[in-house]
Amino acid sequence: MTAIRVVTFNTLFGGHDDFGLGSGDRWHGQIPFLKSLEADVLALQECNFWDLLGQRRMYQTLNALGMGSAHLAYANETTSGHRFHTVIMLSRRVQLAAEGADRDRYHHVMGWANLVVPGLEGLLELRNLHLDPFDPRNRAREVSPLGVLAAPGRRSLVLGDINAIGLGYPEPDWTQLPAHAQNGQLRLPREGEVSDRDATELLGRAGFLDASHPSGQGTAPTAAFGEGDVPRRQDLILMSPALAPALVDYQVHLEPIDKELSDHGAVSATFEVSRLA
Repeated sequence: MTAIRVVTFNTLFGGHDDFGLGSGDRWHGQIPFLKSLEADVLALQECNFWDLLGQRRMYQTLNALGMGSAHLAYANETTSGHRFHTVIMLSRRVQLAAEGADRDRYHHVMGWANLVVPGLEGLLELRNLHLDPFDPRNRAREVSPLGVLAAPGRRSLVLGDINAIGLGYPEPDWTQLPAHAQNGQLRLPREGEVSDRDATELLGRAGFLDASHPSGQGTAPTAAFGEGDVPRRQDLILMSPALAPALVDYQVHLEPIDKELSDHGAVSATFEVSRLA
């Protein structure tokens, strides 16, 4: 097989209640769901407390999913004391060439990995994002260094919880959103009450392509289905032009929403790397 499946999913406090400190019932429900997706590359966000006791929760998840390796990006502490770590997990089919994390320019953290994928000549460069939910201007700063990954010949993926609506998504009715939450989604007041799209538009201008568009699913929301919220597509898989010809499938999986396992659905994309020969 030369096809690989890539999945991104925000676990909502690592699958545990009480901001990650409480019951793990949701985690127990997430495991069979994630296992059914058969991911080769799994990018997770909001892995709160997965760093404790020698990254015990991360390895419990890795072993429960039967994947090959896991790599935690340690996040900055927020003003409320949370650390929203991200994790990249790999199947046994995918080898790691290098990995690391960047906290200096990110509200939470960016985890990164360079991957050896069967059938692909050269590396697949991966960036797992969980962008600033509160400051649109900071989101633009966070993604600015990533444009180089769309350079000719580079096979790269930028994915995760962007906390901004995706390229081509129709303008939501933000009047449904409580006033205290609107600043995280709208442009500055003098620019009118329209969605901030700077982060996604910067990546798009650099050349990145949204994996949802070829399948016509660019209007399918992935998150924010709760009462008083505004459903939107903010869990994204963006691919460099050099990787785009390999895309063969894209899906939004809403089982986590339907079963109250998270406030996000999962998103998957399958790439047939033999198309890049």
